[in-house]
Amino acid sequence: MNESTLQILIATLKADASIAPGDRNRILKLVRGGALEPIQNGNGNGPPRIYSRDQAAEMVGGRTTRYIDQLVRRGLLQKFTPKGNVRSIGITGKSLNAFIAGEPTVAA
Repeated sequence: MNESTLQILIATLKADASIAPGDRNRILKLVRGGALEPIQNGNGNGPPRIYSRDQAAEMVGGRTTRYIDQLVRRGLLQKFTPKGNVRSIGITGKSLNAFIAGEPTVAA
């Protein structure tokens, strides 16, 4: 990638206030040819990160929510159902990060 293209990308990412600095660094590392790192959830002692189906679809490359449902059925992603609930509220961050990184399926 040309240096001028990289500088344009850096300026664009800095101008977008909705992108956190950590996310900006992850994007730039990926563009420069580095490996994609999973998103960290604090120190690991907090509650698990839960993504909506829409967010998960966007994170796996702008796919549809139906695609996410199919990945759940195949066991490649794991839904999160809070205690006492019957319905799930989203996709676990752990399973989503493992899927994006190409790691083996997360045990349910």
